[in-house]
Amino acid sequence: LNKTKLWKVLKYQPSPNQLKVHDSAARFRVNVQGRRSGKSYSAAKEILPYLLTPNKRIWIAAPTLDLADKIMREVKIDVITKLRLPIAYKKEISGAVHYMKLAGLNSEISVKSADRPETLVGDGIDCLIIEEAAKIRKIVWEQYLRPTLADRQGWALFTTTPEGYNWIYDLWQRGKSEEFPDWESWQHPSTESPYFKDDIEELKKTLTRETYEQEFLAQFTSFSGRVFPYDRTVHTRKLKYNPNLPTYCGIDFGYRTSAAGFFQVDSRRDKDKVYLIDEVWEENIKTEDFADKIKAKPYPMIRYFGDPAGGGVQAQSGIGDIEIFKKKGIRVDFRRDKVSRNIPNGISHMRTWFEDAAGNPHFFVDNKCKRFISSFENYRYPEKKKDQRLKEEPLKDGLNDHACDATRYLFVNLFPIRSRTAGVIDF
Repeated sequence: LNKTKLWKVLKYQPSPNQLKVHDSAARFRVNVQGRRSGKSYSAAKEILPYLLTPNKRIWIAAPTLDLADKIMREVKIDVITKLRLPIAYKKEISGAVHYMKLAGLNSEISVKSADRPETLVGDGIDCLIIEEAAKIRKIVWEQYLRPTLADRQGWALFTTTPEGYNWIYDLWQRGKSEEFPDWESWQHPSTESPYFKDDIEELKKTLTRETYEQEFLAQFTSFSGRVFPYDRTVHTRKLKYNPNLPTYCGIDFGYRTSAAGFFQVDSRRDKDKVYLIDEVWEENIKTEDFADKIKAKPYPMIRYFGDPAGGGVQAQSGIGDIEIFKKKGIRVDFRRDKVSRNIPNGISHMRTWFEDAAGNPHFFVDNKCKRFISSFENYRYPEKKKDQRLKEEPLKDGLNDHACDATRYLFVNLFPIRSRTAGVIDF
């Protein structure tokens, strides 16, 4: 169908920024916009011409069904109320349409929730909209959503507001790179949209700078309240293994996620410099396989450091993670004293390498360690609510804590904590 003619019938006039996304011929499009700027509305209009083409299968995926329903509601209005097209079958739950099939065309559209990955396995699809994509885990895209596009050579449109430097940032960069001709990306603040009606000056007064920049200027940023003062322009470098420096490994055993960092230490200066040169970051991996991946790295290791909790017994194997590693030829060392095991102490200890009192960094990360970099940037403390006591420990979010814990074990073991004072939370 001719998009322009269809939109005239619906009286939809895309803005110049929306038109850029509509006119793109890229198979994968990453549309990063600020809040209340019409990105979901334009996504619904992008779907419609394909839904009105015979034999098309379309999905709208989002972190929750409620978010996906925002787009589906607009599609429903266009199809049923405005165009008055016959529906062969539709499925509704509490008044929300979760599936609709058009009579005569054999085209169908479904709403999918990313918090239930088991529902994302099925036949191939032609079109995929991922709403608020930055709030979806990367593994859901790679292992569940991306394969659905293979059989029918389908396309995908990511519509989202940024969420720090997470995996969407990497996809957004693909759209700016000539190395990925199938990708295209955009970044538009809310202020450029004709749909945005809020008071900019009021937002600036009531929101933190980081929140305003991310939510309304659509900028990739890291928040205040984050645990570490990690700055990509300062701490990220192009590093390579130096055979003249000792190499150590920090390990965090996780039920869902396991992480290991490979560090080199340069003690030839007044203050040691620590380099993170490589990483292993795996989801849903057996301890035996995790050990094998660590052993496969081509570095002669001096020592391995890990979590004392790894000595606990697993229900499935009957032995602990550390014992499993030992059987694989890896001896994992750890400190038992309360000061070293105290998380706020360890975090305060680590910060002196990210930035000392004079503002100088002593910790650097190779740019290929994307998981660790993202974790350092997005590891944060819980938001403080009114009359609530602020916890000293960061959020155990199951995503960013594993790499940070692996790094903490390296620092507290290799550089013993001398102070018994817990760290101060900076906001």
